[in-house]
Amino acid sequence: MRSWQEIATEVNSYIEDINVWEDGERIWSNYQKVTGYILRLQEIRNDIALLEIEGVADAQLKKLRTLVIDPTIERLEKVASYESRKLTALQMEQDLQR
Repeated sequence: MRSWQEIATEVNSYIEDINVWEDGERIWSNYQKVTGYILRLQEIRNDIALLEIEGVADAQLKKLRTLVIDPTIERLEKVASYESRKLTALQMEQDLQR
């Protein structure tokens, strides 16, 4: 397992990479990106949880999971929901224009 600092850097890079004000190459690019980040963060969270179960996770990893990873997953789930609604709204808009 990597250090908590390396994991924190990875988590922060995901947050910095998301821009809800700009669509990506495709209109679903942001949704796809955020969903991928959620899955990766869940993988990290599960790895830390398994270390906790084994009794080998240090206090910093536990705090990182609780104070950083869990809230980040929750926030990205809200962003994914927003992006999903945005896709639905764009589809409705296109349908109305026909």
